[in-house]
Amino acid sequence: MTWSPAISPFLKRMRERSPLPDGTPAIALGLAINGISTYGFLVLARRAVGDEAYGGLAIVWSLVYILGPGLFQPLEQEVARATAARGSLGKGSAPVLRQAANIGAVFLALVFTGVLVSWPLGLSGMLDDRPDLFAALLLGLAAFAFAELGRGILSGRHLFTEYGRYFAAEGISRMLIAGALVILGIEIVGAYAITLAVAFLLGTLAAGFTVRPFVNPGPPSHLNELSPALGLLLATSISEAFLLNVGPVALAIIGDELGEEAPGVFLNGLIISRIPLFFFQAVKASLLPALAARAADDDLDGFREVQLRLVGAVAVVAAGSTAATALVGPWIVETAFSDQLGSRDMGLLAASGGGLMLMLSLSLGLVALNHTRLAIVGFLVAVAVFPIALQFPNEPFLQVEVGLLAATSAGAIAQGVLLRIEFARHRAAGRMSSLA
Repeated sequence: MTWSPAISPFLKRMRERSPLPDGTPAIALGLAINGISTYGFLVLARRAVGDEAYGGLAIVWSLVYILGPGLFQPLEQEVARATAARGSLGKGSAPVLRQAANIGAVFLALVFTGVLVSWPLGLSGMLDDRPDLFAALLLGLAAFAFAELGRGILSGRHLFTEYGRYFAAEGISRMLIAGALVILGIEIVGAYAITLAVAFLLGTLAAGFTVRPFVNPGPPSHLNELSPALGLLLATSISEAFLLNVGPVALAIIGDELGEEAPGVFLNGLIISRIPLFFFQAVKASLLPALAARAADDDLDGFREVQLRLVGAVAVVAAGSTAATALVGPWIVETAFSDQLGSRDMGLLAASGGGLMLMLSLSLGLVALNHTRLAIVGFLVAVAVFPIALQFPNEPFLQVEVGLLAATSAGAIAQGVLLRIEFARHRAAGRMSSLA
């Protein structure tokens, strides 16, 4: 499409003034399509397999999205970093991809071993003793690892349109396959669970199909090219994935008396309540450069101003979304999934999502100040608080909801205290004004 001469300069100025990095709109669009199609998939699967079987699907979903991002998202980040660094020097990233695939294979072998060991120790009961759900879990993790490697190359080569296409293709293909299964009258829950793995693969293929070549030959890649920050990234990503997705699993463990359908009900409420967090995830990567640029310029007063504005905006969004979710969330869950969740349940779930947004916002500040190790502290605090909070006797749904809220609140407080200490240190060194 060709813009008129009068409009083109205006668009150019808008792009130059935009605080978002190139490619953010394409990625955000892909994530939005993915989110909408995810709701469609879950609605179709729930109505096809029934309430009890859907609970097993919810457990598979939660475990894939805890273990997958937790283990393999750091690998994507390191592949992207190494690919971008090589690209700036005119070097190909094929050796990087091979090295990352080797590391990913080791991670996958470890997680497969853990899943196999866990099967007779309680995992079989959580998955209703269904081998098809067990197979879907393993296939989903393997396909997720494959997808993360592909996305790492796309990100490192700044192919953000293709990166956004991955999310759109993954979500649409998952929903369309579920629709086809419904039309065919298939009610086996394992078929819908295996759709997760198929969608990860199709999304990756759709995103990389037009990229020729996907990687170029280059000098050998040594292990230390990918490993310097991998441990720190693993700790952070596993903790974040845990806090995002542990709810249905925790409910399956402590809420046996509620029946097999309970984790599925919890998952539906969780997904509806986390819509603001979903969109925050889509743009959080664009916030770090704004903070890092001020830190690099030693403009720490400007850094603090941006950080405080960010935290204030997130707090307002969190409060507003909590009130809105408590008001209309029960109606949305009942309309979409025919489940009954009260305003208290939805409000607490939304509040825990708001706490996680605050924790992530404060973590960005610590990372931008080159204190990645400190940024981990809040996540570790939150993960430690969650099982402690579960010890207080209550109705199982409320136990998990309060546990999530307590965990994310404790993590956000820890990050806030650490960031305030950093500000005080810089004030004492004369690098920041004495304003509170």
